[in-house]
Amino acid sequence: MSTMSQRSHLTDSEAWRVVGRLERGQTQAEIAQAIGVSQSVISRIWNRFLDTGSAGRRPGQGRRRAKTPNEDR
Repeated sequence: MSTMSQRSHLTDSEAWRVVGRLERGQTQAEIAQAIGVSQSVISRIWNRFLDTGSAGRRPGQGRRRAKTPNEDR
């Protein structure tokens, strides 16, 4: 199985390294190949940085809980 087909998030520090490489002039394709992700991952990190000023993921993203807090008791 290739690295690109496995789905896992880059850490915040990896995302910031991507931003740094882009700011130094490296292409999205070069970075993607170097770290083993698709170019679209690099593009999303860059767009998030341009929109929010942060390269990290927002907290609270992910699958919703199936139970309410009362049901957990």
